[in-house]
Amino acid sequence: GVLALHDAEIDLDGCDPERFGVFVGTSIGNLDVIVSLNDRLTRSGTLPPHAAFHAFNHSTACVLSSFFNIRGPMHTTSSGCNSGLDAVGQATRMIQAGAVEAMLVVGTDCEVVPEVIAALNASGSLATRYNDTPGQASRPFEVGRDGNVIGEGAAAVLLESAEHAARRGARVYARVAGYHVASAGQNRQYSHDQPELDLRPAVRAMAGAVREAGWQPHDLDVVNANGSSSVLYDRLEGQALSEFLGEASVAVRVHSQKSMLGQHGAGSSALQVVGACLSLRRRMVPPTINLDVPDPACGPLRLSATAEEAPVRRALVHSIGLGGFYYSAAALEAPPQRQVAKTGLQQVRWSEDHNPKFRPAEEFTRPLTPWEPRFDH
Repeated sequence: GVLALHDAEIDLDGCDPERFGVFVGTSIGNLDVIVSLNDRLTRSGTLPPHAAFHAFNHSTACVLSSFFNIRGPMHTTSSGCNSGLDAVGQATRMIQAGAVEAMLVVGTDCEVVPEVIAALNASGSLATRYNDTPGQASRPFEVGRDGNVIGEGAAAVLLESAEHAARRGARVYARVAGYHVASAGQNRQYSHDQPELDLRPAVRAMAGAVREAGWQPHDLDVVNANGSSSVLYDRLEGQALSEFLGEASVAVRVHSQKSMLGQHGAGSSALQVVGACLSLRRRMVPPTINLDVPDPACGPLRLSATAEEAPVRRALVHSIGLGGFYYSAAALEAPPQRQVAKTGLQQVRWSEDHNPKFRPAEEFTRPLTPWEPRFDH
């Protein structure tokens, strides 16, 4: 949240706090906190007074609202790995309805927890073939893929109405031009060796977002795909993309950030939005690394193992929830006027003198709240 607001160069004191909201997307929420609290309870038989608050999925939104003095709507959505993208889409709907002028949107999950890893491993979702060469393990749409590679992270974006952005002279990365979701109902796809795939929910989600934007599939320049390195879902998504794009499959570039970042749950779909915005800003399509031999079962897609410069103006972000129940898509469009971004992901340095963990109080001159998420185990 700090990095997003800092990058947006927004003066919070100049905004109406009651017309400014927070929207968080998370799937498993604070599971690491719950596990830690359970360990403490087992050892000592006691819990800290703030335990109940920090166990809630909604605590992230509460902390953000309090820390930045944001007094408008405050929501948390939980829809699996799609949660970060859904938070962006639902926050967009609130702005379009006039309920708020701006929303700080965050997608986050805590997945690097033994219990989560054990559960995913039991489901057969995780990659195991490349344990000795982990840098090669995440290989979306590649014939040798064998599962997800778990990561951990979060992403935040500032959404504003066009009027609010214009009033403050905002440096706009992209416009949310369309958003659509679809569920599979009884036809969810879960078996890794399932021969017949129901592509309709994924196609409906992507087509709905593009239709709301007023575009056709051939108007897209790039698709930031779910591409999780899953044996099943890469095949499903690739075939759905091929059906949705039709003849445009040979022209529209497709890539997966998860080849480089791994699977972050709700954080991944929010990171996809950030990645799409940066593609639009920099006219560049990131690589899908480890793409040694593209899997023909994923359909004919325009993939590249190297970054490409391209006239990117329209992007589609697509996310699939674990279990195959649910699909989300958002269409993003570059603004007519471009300016070179002053900051970006590649300029963030994780050093002791530039660490976001310790910078919020300095940059925003607001003290940390007494119930900052911190525990003595």
